[in-house]
Amino acid sequence: MNRHLLALAGAAALAMLSPAHALDIQLPAETATLHPGASPGAQSAAQCLMCHSVDYLSTQPPMPLGFWEAEVKKMVAVYGAPIAPDQAQLIIQYLNQAYPPPPAAPAAAK
Repeated sequence: MNRHLLALAGAAALAMLSPAHALDIQLPAETATLHPGASPGAQSAAQCLMCHSVDYLSTQPPMPLGFWEAEVKKMVAVYGAPIAPDQAQLIIQYLNQAYPPPPAAPAAAK
């Protein structure tokens, strides 16, 4: 038993003597783009890239205006996104225009 502990302690000591090296990784270039938007908020939406990747934004599902309002307000109030109120309104308009709500499903015939 003592031999095993001594061997384990020796192995741990040797492991600590070996130098650690930082890894260098190369990420691929960003290829995603935001949905085009005609509203002035398209430029303001770039502020979202402080925390979110373009891929994250560009894959958002179409949602109604109330959803986008709640999301932007949450990002500012809960997560502390440094977005001015006038910019927040522009971002909401852009998101609603670029990622509009899905069309209403036709009523089923009886």
